[in-house]
Amino acid sequence: MHVFFGKIAEGKEKSMRRSSQRYLSLRHKLLILLLSVALVPLLMVGWLSLTGLDRARNEATSMGVAALREQAALTLSQRARDKARLYDTALAAIAQQVESAATIAGELRTTTVAPVAERVWISPDGPTAQALSQYAADVAYARTLIPLLRSVVDTNPLVNIGYVGLASGGVTAFNDERVVDQLQAIAPFDVRQRPWYLSALASGGTIWTDAYVDANTGKLTTTCAAPLYDAEGRYLGVLGFDLLLTTIQEDLLTVDIGRNGYAFLVNNVGEVIVSPDMAAGDVAWDETFSQENLLASDSAELRSIALQMLNREQGVRVFDYEGTAAYLAYAPIASAGWSVGLVIPAEDIEAPALAAGQQIGDSQDRLRHQLLLVLPIIATAVSVVGVLIGLSFTRPILALYRSAQRVAAGQLDERLPSAGNDEIGQLVTAFNSMTASLQEMVGELEANAEQLATLNEVSNQLKQILDLARLLQTIPAVVCRRFGFDRTALYLVEGDELRVVSAAFGEDNSKQAHYFIEVANSRPLKLNSGTVEADVIRSKKAVIVNNPWIHPRVDQAKQAASASASYVQVPILGGEGNVIGLLSADMGHSERQVQPQDASRLLTFANMVGLTIENARLYNDLERQVAARTEELRAALARVQLADRRKSDFLAAVSHDLRTPLNAIIGFSTVLLDDLDGPLTLAQREDITSIHRNGRFLLHLINELLDLARIEAGHLLLERRPIALEPLMHEVIDTVQALMRGRGISLQQLVSPQTPLVEADADRLRQIMFNLLSNAVKFTEHGVITVSAHTIDEVNAHGRIQHFVVVNVRDTGIGIPPELHEHIFTEFSQVHGRRSRTRGTGLGLAIVKRLVEAHEGRIWLESSPGHGSTFSFTLPVASPAVQSPRDTTEPLPIALEDIAQRAASLRS
Repeated sequence: MHVFFGKIAEGKEKSMRRSSQRYLSLRHKLLILLLSVALVPLLMVGWLSLTGLDRARNEATSMGVAALREQAALTLSQRARDKARLYDTALAAIAQQVESAATIAGELRTTTVAPVAERVWISPDGPTAQALSQYAADVAYARTLIPLLRSVVDTNPLVNIGYVGLASGGVTAFNDERVVDQLQAIAPFDVRQRPWYLSALASGGTIWTDAYVDANTGKLTTTCAAPLYDAEGRYLGVLGFDLLLTTIQEDLLTVDIGRNGYAFLVNNVGEVIVSPDMAAGDVAWDETFSQENLLASDSAELRSIALQMLNREQGVRVFDYEGTAAYLAYAPIASAGWSVGLVIPAEDIEAPALAAGQQIGDSQDRLRHQLLLVLPIIATAVSVVGVLIGLSFTRPILALYRSAQRVAAGQLDERLPSAGNDEIGQLVTAFNSMTASLQEMVGELEANAEQLATLNEVSNQLKQILDLARLLQTIPAVVCRRFGFDRTALYLVEGDELRVVSAAFGEDNSKQAHYFIEVANSRPLKLNSGTVEADVIRSKKAVIVNNPWIHPRVDQAKQAASASASYVQVPILGGEGNVIGLLSADMGHSERQVQPQDASRLLTFANMVGLTIENARLYNDLERQVAARTEELRAALARVQLADRRKSDFLAAVSHDLRTPLNAIIGFSTVLLDDLDGPLTLAQREDITSIHRNGRFLLHLINELLDLARIEAGHLLLERRPIALEPLMHEVIDTVQALMRGRGISLQQLVSPQTPLVEADADRLRQIMFNLLSNAVKFTEHGVITVSAHTIDEVNAHGRIQHFVVVNVRDTGIGIPPELHEHIFTEFSQVHGRRSRTRGTGLGLAIVKRLVEAHEGRIWLESSPGHGSTFSFTLPVASPAVQSPRDTTEPLPIALEDIAQRAASLRS
């Protein structure tokens, strides 16, 4: 850094040496200038000066008036805003105190507190013995509130008196019991009829009243009051604090707005509630005090200004005030709905400029006479004075130049001696301030550079630690070792809790660190709690906690374990700006309080370490995921290969070894049942019938296996054409009816004849419906099986909107658990195998799924145990160009006979 300054200084010195060789010095130039001025005909200069002074006086007066007006407007507006903000803050604080006091007073209703033995007022005749006995409980409660009223009044200089009036008996407590004597003198007095009480009761919230005559002081007063409720929300009364308007008047009069200026306050309906000359006069406490309303003013300008004040606007307006122009600045007081107004006559603003112009004119006349006398003397003195002035200018400037060269060379502690209070002296002072600031800034830059170097070194060290557990243990130790803290704890967010994952309390305090972790995690901090840690997580800002033993948001169990006198907590931000934890550090061994610069260093480190923790987490998660996924894929591959081999072997064996002899068994049993070889006895016929039925069932199972094999091999060919659903459903339902004989099941067909034609293979669609209906019959003990259909629009595989018909098969059977839904369409899967009355291979629904998908549709299940099942599948609507009703009288296709045979084989 110093080398850099030295190079700059060397360059500047060379440049100035070259400049001094080519140009005259400042001292020589100043001498030449002064001597030249002295040799100019001074008479001509004087004449020109006097004539120009006339014009300058007029212009100065005009510009001065304009400048004063502008400055007055700005100053007056600023003072109005300042005064409005001051009152807004003060009145808001009073309103907050009223609300807080009302809340506390409501809670004290159910709290046993020893009341103070002071007098209270009982409406309307005072604290008589009978009234005290009748309202003893309310009197005791009111007395418990007197310390609360006094604490508020004592801490707020604007508040004159505080009181609470109860609805029961009008029992009223004051912060000063002497008020009871005053009320005794004006009795009867019912607190429940006073303006502040009625306004608070009507509004149900905190209010500011208009000005009224106080019964106690006889002065104009405004009140901030709030209704009082107990813990169960029952209305108890009203609590209020009075502000004497004389107090506000005295405060407003302290505003410096000129001799004839004044200030005032306007409420939210345009009434002047405070002005310098406002007083109660002869108005009694139980009479309404009449206030001036600016909206009723004779001046249209004043009415316009009043409307702006009511609209919460602020600004400065010039208006006609009693025949003269006046400035009016106004600003809103948001907390009370009032506005501040400051008025000053325009002539008070312009008077200084006019007076200055008059003084300039008088001075001009005197100057004209004096000029004739001093011109000869000036000509002689200019030369002498020029030399002296030149020296007075050049000496400090030359010293300043030399000091600047030394500062540029790196001597940042260079300072110049004081050179007086003139401009040169101010320049020297500014130079000394500049060098001091520069020295401080260079020191801060060096400290920051050192801190950044430390952070960079620490960051590089931590980035090399990929093990998350080791990283979390290292972070607190690094904070203590590299950033000057004695003890550090690392918290991480886990769900909605904040847990301590590691801590470093010094080399010889590992047991204390472990104990702190156990205590802190025995009752983890909730993120939505009111603790300091939760505030840091929510606000994402660093917090320094001093005196944690008495801090309301500090977990005292954790504080007892750490015994820290001062500590800082900073959030740890992740890559997307989310808070993943926090660092808590202190100087527990040295017992030094944490300073802002300590918090700044720790916050910078926390911002860096958050990304490091997330990177380590990602690395560890990725390793675990890769290992787990690899093992899952290996096991899945083995299962798939095994299942594929078994399925292939099974299908091959069935198709070759079972189908041919099975057809022979079915054929011979048919011959015997038709009595072609002679009549059968009854027992023989029953046996042959059983053989025939079971043979057909086995053939049905083999056909399903072969269907699945053809689908998987890609040999399934569909003859898709427009199909009317309603007649086809009737065909399949007639076939399925045979399965329900002798059972308490009914089958409803709700497919409308107006249902659009679908584009499908009729045989395969019958097979889909037969499998779904037979499955419903199989697992339904009693109830209803319903077939319905409706149309929907979906996005097809090409990303376009396409019309589909949804077919629903709903039963009232035993239902299927949700965890088995994903297996229901899997080959050889029988989720109710033990409960089924019919044997099967578990291929029916798998074949249905493959057939639906071959039609560019989809199938899904909605079911829960004990509430039946609904199988739904979609079929594309046939193109409008080819939609024409089919002849429902045509003979049934061969596939329907095959379905009938399968149904016969399934009947038991």
